[in-house]
Amino acid sequence: MASVLQQQRLTGSHRAVVDSLARELELPVEQVESVYLSEVTKLESGARVKTFVSVLAAGNARAKLRRRA
Repeated sequence: MASVLQQQRLTGSHRAVVDSLARELELPVEQVESVYLSEVTKLESGARVKTFVSVLAAGNARAKLRRRA
């Protein structure tokens, strides 16, 4: 279950990315959301410039989810 902070982060572009990945990979939104948020958190913690964090997180999440399938 996503925390309140995570739910807030899944507005706008983050929500669109999660929904798009779930459709693309034919996986439950909850599973994609968990992996995506994990990647966003990791990338944001070390990023000085956060402009492309969602793009990088989406790619990382896609790769992880494909390996699991």
